[in-house]
Amino acid sequence: MFRKSLICISVAFLAAFMVSGCGTSQKKVQSEVTGIKTRVETLESRVESVESKQAEAERTTAEQAQALDEMKTSGTSKVKTNISVKSKENTHAGRIKDVQQALKNAGYYSGSIDGVKGKSTKKAIKDFQKANGLKADGVVGRKTWEILSNHLSSPSTSAAPASASPEEGIK
Repeated sequence: MFRKSLICISVAFLAAFMVSGCGTSQKKVQSEVTGIKTRVETLESRVESVESKQAEAERTTAEQAQALDEMKTSGTSKVKTNISVKSKENTHAGRIKDVQQALKNAGYYSGSIDGVKGKSTKKAIKDFQKANGLKADGVVGRKTWEILSNHLSSPSTSAAPASASPEEGIK
């Protein structure tokens, strides 16, 4: 009788130990998953922060280049600098403005023509590429520009000829 009781108690103890062990490992896995999700969210917010800082820096640079160009062309500046401003059609921001204008004329872009290739410009480029049977990589290369430049007929665009392709694609 004592032996049966001892065996029953041992089996019950072993079963309780096994069940509690499974619960602990499941909680541990859930805790690890939660930790990973938190890290991913943190990294995503850091990426968004860096992207917004980059867009702001590009916008500021474009504005400063335009202001400097205006100062030099108006002849009112007495300040001598070693900075030279290239013509609008040769600048990255000028090419982005052409792309944005063409996308807007084609109905794929509704943002402002600011010369900054942000999220909405990239999305518009990809949508245009998909709709025209091109590789939707968001890069305005020779093939994309060949089709997109047909929409660059608005008189408010820069002086770059519509047939000119962007240098090495706009990334």
